Amino acid sequence: MMKDITCSATEEDDDKHSFLDIVFSWNLKDALNEVLYKNKVQKIPETFRSVSSYLNSFITPLIEETHSDLCSSLKGVPRARLCEIIKVDRPKFFTKELLYIIRLNNKYDEVEDEEEENSGKYVPEAGDLFAFTDIKPKTTDDLNRPGRFYHIAYVCGPKDSITDEIPILSSKRMEMDFNEFMSNKSQKLYAVFLLNLTTNIRVWKALKSVSENDNLNIIKQVLQPEVNSVETCENCLSGDDDTLHRVTELCPLQSQNLNKSQYDAVSSCANMTKCGHNDIKLIWGPPGTGKTKTLACLLFCLLKLKHRSLACAPTNTAILQVAERLHGLVQGSLDYKTYGLGDIVLMGNKSRMRLDSCQGLQDVFLDHRVEHLAKCFAPLSGWKHSVESMIHLLEDPKKEYSLYEKENGVIMSLEDFVLKEYLGVARAFRAYKQRMMSNDTMTLTEYVKLKRNDIFDQFQSKQEKKSIWTIEQFIKRRFEVLTKNLKSFMKTLYTHLPTSFISREQVKNMFEVMDLLDSVEARLKVTDSFVTLGFGERKISPNSFGSSGTMCLNLLSLLSESISLPDIQGWGGIDKFCSMNACIVLCTVSGSINLYNKGISPIKFLVIDEAAQLKECESAIPLKLPGLNHCILFGDEKQLPALVKSKIAEKAEFGRSLFERLVLLGYKKHMLNVQYRMHPSISLFPCNEFYNGEISDGPNVVQSSYSKSFIEEEMYGSFSFINVGKGKEHFGRGGFSSKNMIEAAAISEIIGSLKEEFMRSRKRVSVGIISPYNAQVYEIQEKVKKYISTSYPGFSVSVRSVDGFQGGEDDIIIISTVRSNGSGKVGFLSNTQRANVALTRARYCLWIVGNAATLVSSDSIWRKVVLDAKKRDCFHNAEDDKRLSRAIDMAAFELDLLEESDSRFKKLSLGDKSEIPVKFSK
Repeated sequence: MMKDITCSATEEDDDKHSFLDIVFSWNLKDALNEVLYKNKVQKIPETFRSVSSYLNSFITPLIEETHSDLCSSLKGVPRARLCEIIKVDRPKFFTKELLYIIRLNNKYDEVEDEEEENSGKYVPEAGDLFAFTDIKPKTTDDLNRPGRFYHIAYVCGPKDSITDEIPILSSKRMEMDFNEFMSNKSQKLYAVFLLNLTTNIRVWKALKSVSENDNLNIIKQVLQPEVNSVETCENCLSGDDDTLHRVTELCPLQSQNLNKSQYDAVSSCANMTKCGHNDIKLIWGPPGTGKTKTLACLLFCLLKLKHRSLACAPTNTAILQVAERLHGLVQGSLDYKTYGLGDIVLMGNKSRMRLDSCQGLQDVFLDHRVEHLAKCFAPLSGWKHSVESMIHLLEDPKKEYSLYEKENGVIMSLEDFVLKEYLGVARAFRAYKQRMMSNDTMTLTEYVKLKRNDIFDQFQSKQEKKSIWTIEQFIKRRFEVLTKNLKSFMKTLYTHLPTSFISREQVKNMFEVMDLLDSVEARLKVTDSFVTLGFGERKISPNSFGSSGTMCLNLLSLLSESISLPDIQGWGGIDKFCSMNACIVLCTVSGSINLYNKGISPIKFLVIDEAAQLKECESAIPLKLPGLNHCILFGDEKQLPALVKSKIAEKAEFGRSLFERLVLLGYKKHMLNVQYRMHPSISLFPCNEFYNGEISDGPNVVQSSYSKSFIEEEMYGSFSFINVGKGKEHFGRGGFSSKNMIEAAAISEIIGSLKEEFMRSRKRVSVGIISPYNAQVYEIQEKVKKYISTSYPGFSVSVRSVDGFQGGEDDIIIISTVRSNGSGKVGFLSNTQRANVALTRARYCLWIVGNAATLVSSDSIWRKVVLDAKKRDCFHNAEDDKRLSRAIDMAAFELDLLEESDSRFKKLSLGDKSEIPVKFSK
């Protein structure tokens, strides 16, 4: 098994190794040098002369971003997850110099010192980069000490399920280290997780490898897109009627309750399928406008049109939302339960996708599908074997029982037993018969029972030790087992086979067969008398199962002849079969590289969700897929783009998406213009400020009947700014990140009030607390955990950063703005995209907690927020609320004590000992 893993894990292309060579070339000093690539990264332009200049423009920024990510991970290594390595060896079947296999100490679950932060078990996964160390690192310097100088490795394959061995590529030779490690039993060796390089390596491969198999047509379209230019062909000029009529006929869009902007988006995109030219379309989906619903409807149409398409998104979470919505649409349109789902396949890492929370998605998940089809395709135990076995049973049950007897051994009769084991008794019986002549009809069996009961008892004992079913038992039990297997295999076939391999008529016959099998099984269970069923020794025949059995036999024979399963051996072959024949493929953008495999059917249509959150270089992976003609980008450049850790790469526009660049160049985008999420008082400001007032409120939010007594009267209304004038930023002893303990205390008090109101009214409510700073997120989590430590169904509270909340929504959103100073400095809080995300997550209530004076003094979007709140009479001072005022005063007192303590600490660390005897003697 390890041979297969190491070979497959190391048969990598040169592009991947060239990227790893760069990472391995950095010594610790280089890795920690934040300006190593400062003068090497060029700004990514808005237009490009050629495909090569386009792809190459992302190379150096990608290296810098990887370097910055590694630098950050190394600085945080005291908090990193780690595991103990107990074996390092060279694989036997591969000679690559730096390839090794490791095995972990499975008993190493937690660190011994509870004060250390790197708790929990780490199991290296494919794509991980980790550092070797012989101690649990307290600082970054612990990774680079005499005898254990800076040494990293890349996990190039998954852990072997049998041997638990993990293949790695090492940054340097390990023989001397390994020999020393093996000779000293007290010596420890740890793997300290740094980061996962999977996505970066895939992007690198897409940028570096340009072959004759690559499709560059769409990429050529985006190099220098002419404003509002659309290539036309004869199909375009012929009009939309034919295609739209077909779409409406196969997928009635009116039944999906789409508004006009959504309907126009779906129909215009679906109409592209009839055109052979290459084009790209932008669908602009502001918050709450039903972007995912619109995208799912488009995929539903493409599925009905049998147009092979790929849908992808930046993250597993995003693609799961699309898959779940599409699955719901398809499930509601199926005539036969799950028939048709075989045309959809969801690809991804099972451990990261968390499918358990997504009902029904197991039926379209690739790994789950391969597992079930593998059982079905098995030649000696699968579908073909089971259906033929049932046919034989229904045709000639007596013959099947005879075969069973031969296989299991026939039990001798009592006469044979006596003749074989007790010859004296047999001779006595023959003498008795001669004396009685022919007047006595007693048999040998009866004679033994009458004369020698001990022999009969021994015969019975031997029979029990070697018992086989009677013909009645055999038929009942054999039928039950085959029925169970057949039903399972039929469900597998109509659920997981693409519709091109199994027709609707065949599925209809399967459902009839299942009903008939139930009928025959009920007949067998109800009747206790063997003879009544017609199974007497001379009466066994196909008619013994009744008319249901005859009909079942005919349909099974028809299915056996008409269903031709592919002759595929191994999971890899089934995986490829499913991927090649699916009409709709769903995966992450990064994961779409798996569709590059030779022989995969061409993808014609590409749909990318959350395209504005995607680095443009990442979009190059699916854009190069063979056969691609059309690309649809769903996104909103007014919300947060992809996260870029490197300031150098960020300045070079590395985080800019293809969606945003095309918008900057004036490319036309279709806007979804009705929002269904926010109460009108919440949507008013962001819709006017970020979307020029072009978004209207849907009827559901205008006519919302949410409890006013709970939200608007008892608390702070649908929209409020709660001014915490005493709020004060606090930088802890580390001095790295901001938090505001007084705002956290105020928010905790608000959560307490909400909890009390929930306990009284029992009205379900979800509360989201968001802040731009992680330090504040942690502070609030500590403050509110007393209200959410006990599970209360219907009352949920989550605390996340603004960036982590993008794409989410809750009934009530509370924003902590944190910044509180006399200079009006608000840091990266001023980012309008981040503000847009924060202000558009709430359904019913949005409450902003902050220092109004600081925000108004800032030259940022938050100045407008505060002024708008005052203009609409939605501005409240926290001190006017008795409970809030009391909580704020208490937090202010605690903060004063903490700051005094910090002041003493700083003086002590600076060597000022003048106050030590006085201040600390107490």
